[in-house]
Amino acid sequence: MEITNPDDNYLYFSIVIPAHNEENYIDKTIQSIKKLDYPRKKIEVIIIENGSKDKTMEITRQLSPEWFKVLSISEANVSKAKNIGIDHIDPNADWVIFLDADTYFEKGFLIELNRFLFENRNNHLGCGMVSLLPSPDSLSARCWYRFYNFANFIVRTTRSIQIIRSDLLLIQGLRFDEFLSFDEDTYLLRQCIARSRYFFMKTNKVFSSTRRFVKNGWVRQLIEWIYFASSSYEKKRQIRYKVLR
Repeated sequence: MEITNPDDNYLYFSIVIPAHNEENYIDKTIQSIKKLDYPRKKIEVIIIENGSKDKTMEITRQLSPEWFKVLSISEANVSKAKNIGIDHIDPNADWVIFLDADTYFEKGFLIELNRFLFENRNNHLGCGMVSLLPSPDSLSARCWYRFYNFANFIVRTTRSIQIIRSDLLLIQGLRFDEFLSFDEDTYLLRQCIARSRYFFMKTNKVFSSTRRFVKNGWVRQLIEWIYFASSSYEKKRQIRYKVLR
């Protein structure tokens, strides 16, 4: 069938950003979204500040245009923040992008993602992620990120960004487990994969902060993640994942 309405060429993306003590990063994330070359009426942005003790909310309100939805909760709970974001998603959204507040896009990212999803519209895709580049950039960081990108692709997980078809959230009612402070994305992804196909899109337009690796050490962080990821579900619910800022 030939598409006659230009708007039909563009999927509607809802971008949900939980933000806790992100005063040093949230500005770059917001500015990158404002610079996207994608139809404005085909994007919505929902930022949920949760339990911050710094200037995250002040900076967010200062930089956010009127069409951003800026919400705030007192509890520092990333899963709850994401669920509140889901509750405020426009019912017309086609896909939801859950984005860490220290992760940002290059200008043409949504055009690229839209093209990929449109070309695969008959493949029953339901959830996935994209390849990431490190910020700040370095040769060693790029090598580690290539490793993590490959690992995410192989084991069908996500990091820093999760892209989920909206009907899985708005109609089928999937939610993040609010008792989890770690691996909450994997928990939800497993439910999505049971109902649809996982995808991994290669791109050079998404950057994620290396701060956790720099502070913990690349090898130590890898070992910690393997330990946490291999823990039982009940143990994961007891883990209080350390926030590094």
